[in-house]
Amino acid sequence: MTAPPSLLSGLIAAAAVLVLLALLAVLGSRFSGALVRSGDGALFRWVVYGMAGSLVAHLLLTGLDAAGVPWHPALLAGLLAAAIALAHRFGPERAERTRLPSDLGWGDGVALLAVLVFACTAWTLWSTTPDFVYHWGHKGQRFFLHQGVDYAWLARPWNWVLHPDYPNLLPELYAVSALFAGRFEPSALMLWSVAFFLQMLAVAREVPGETGDRRLAQMVLATLGLLAAFYGMGHLLAGAAEWMIALAFLTAVPALLRPPDRAGDWQVGLAAAFAAASKIEGAPFALLLAGTQLVRRLAAERRLDLHAMLRLGLPAAAVGAPWLGRVFHHDLFLGSNSGTFELSRAKIIFPAVAEALADPAWHGLSWLVLLGPVLLLVRRTRPVGFVATCQLLFYLYVYFTAPVDTRYYVLTSFSRLLFHLIPALVVAAAVGMQQKDQGP
Repeated sequence: MTAPPSLLSGLIAAAAVLVLLALLAVLGSRFSGALVRSGDGALFRWVVYGMAGSLVAHLLLTGLDAAGVPWHPALLAGLLAAAIALAHRFGPERAERTRLPSDLGWGDGVALLAVLVFACTAWTLWSTTPDFVYHWGHKGQRFFLHQGVDYAWLARPWNWVLHPDYPNLLPELYAVSALFAGRFEPSALMLWSVAFFLQMLAVAREVPGETGDRRLAQMVLATLGLLAAFYGMGHLLAGAAEWMIALAFLTAVPALLRPPDRAGDWQVGLAAAFAAASKIEGAPFALLLAGTQLVRRLAAERRLDLHAMLRLGLPAAAVGAPWLGRVFHHDLFLGSNSGTFELSRAKIIFPAVAEALADPAWHGLSWLVLLGPVLLLVRRTRPVGFVATCQLLFYLYVYFTAPVDTRYYVLTSFSRLLFHLIPALVVAAAVGMQQKDQGP
């Protein structure tokens, strides 16, 4: 997509990605008083902060597009700095600080080694997804050159292959990183996938540790690190948006595993919005996440809490409404996304699903997706199992309706879709192993 970088330009582009990551996390941390609770660990907090900062930046970019203002790097840096200052001045009272973990174990070492190997293959573009060339990266480069989301370009009829109706958070991150660096450098942009991978591990490290079983926590961390690295390299996921959906689900898991609370509502709401801003299948995921947490609140309190509804629904609505407005205004929605339900496709779909489950990149671990129904049997993990099972059923439903070559559609997508669910299922299952079913 661009000329091979020199070492210096590659390092500058990588630094731009890291600086943007830091700015987004600092921006999100200004809302710590609302987003985290005292029991949340430092690593998990920074995952939540980064997610919140990304969504605020996404809304800022959406506003600039609506106003017709180009994304000049100096303007973007100024807006982020102003947002940080305003949030510091007028945001909620900051949460008390907590220390980074110092009890590193063998699982941390295995997981970090897995990340390092994946990062090497990502930087060298060995594990880069074809979708980066034909979809996410192509959009990011266009937005970088256009200094904004180029809706007129997306609306051209021959650009249907680019999925013009998809949300634009990932190509926006690519474009802004390139604007800060002064060039579009694919190798450096792979660091976003590495960052999402690390954030997944940060969440995975905390959740099982809450049970008090450190050995289990280390085992889960190592397992997830190897699983994600093997699949990320074997199926070529560097530069893809699958990391974002998997991260969103994982980030919601701690809140879904404990009784509903205010911080948990915000965490689920942010995860839902992040999913909705990442891929088109993130929209139903967002509804499932927010709806599940809301039902849990209704069951616990026997009343409808308006404030909880706002915490759960407002972030996704703020992201989803402008996206839907643009999609319909520019007629970007593809007809291939929906169609008539045809039960007769079952004879094609289920053999293709079995073939996709045998994808060698999963090393047999694709069957872990069946943990979703199993987690329904344990009271504490039931919300996670419900979300995963419903999302899996939604993916299968789409295969029954999409007016495309059904077998090809399943074989080219189902294996990737499993990556959205399996990391969260592995973490929740580890917690479920320590719990006794207490009934409905």
